[in-house]
Amino acid sequence: MKWRKIASASFTNIKYETKECCGQYLHVVTQSGSLDREDRAPVYEETLALTKTSNYFCILDNRKAKESLLSMADMSGIGDMLISRGIKRFIYAVVTKDPAYDKIIRLIKAISMTKNLEVEAISTADFATAEKFILMYMNEYAKAE
Repeated sequence: MKWRKIASASFTNIKYETKECCGQYLHVVTQSGSLDREDRAPVYEETLALTKTSNYFCILDNRKAKESLLSMADMSGIGDMLISRGIKRFIYAVVTKDPAYDKIIRLIKAISMTKNLEVEAISTADFATAEKFILMYMNEYAKAE
């Protein structure tokens, strides 16, 4: 795959880089400190503005094992934000050694069902595994569009 860098930015405790390939956009978000919904908001605002399809692909890189604070209301609000920007599919991989993140993914999937938002997500300690997961879906949706 040939990537084209689209944008990048840094905020308090978080930064992102957006890359495009085959008309699909991948947002690689790196966590460098504790995050809550307010910390994530500018990243979602900027990356949603860059996304030109109904698919939102994201890798959250939390290999530094920083605290991630998200309530069910926060997850629901993020889902609403995605939908309001025309996103129909949220493909998400988090890179972390925290085994509890699987529970967060189950909550994200449950909340998304109530919003008619298709979600595919994994948690893994290996960045290459996360990237492979995302690329599999990117290839699938690039062929379909």
